Amino acid sequence: MEAKTSKKLWSPEDIEYFRNLILKKREESLKEIKRLESIAMNDDALQSNSTLDSTYAYHMADVGTDSQEREKAFLWLSRENKLLSHMNNALERIKNCEFGVCIECGELIPKERLEEVPHTQHCVRCKTKNKK
Repeated sequence: MEAKTSKKLWSPEDIEYFRNLILKKREESLKEIKRLESIAMNDDALQSNSTLDSTYAYHMADVGTDSQEREKAFLWLSRENKLLSHMNNALERIKNCEFGVCIECGELIPKERLEEVPHTQHCVRCKTKNKK
């Protein structure tokens, strides 16, 4: 019995569509990373509120709120960096002609799924199976 050697791939037009989609989402992600970095690394608010020449005491609850906001920004920054890494990997898979094929079952990932999660490596069936 002869094994199938034909590999299922997306058309060049579809690949270009997905590449542009990923590049657009990647650009949005880079902008969000810059925004989150400025929030996470911003010590100005804490420094300006704790200056010695201030006539008003800075309430500890406000310091706690600022700290919590910075911590949330760090968490979102971590999440956004992970997403950026996934998108970079998807661009690499496009370059290697491996994009849009489920790494578990070898079937083409449906276009609807790739439009929602263009960096995915799993079809819905395999992703659902893995979560159980």
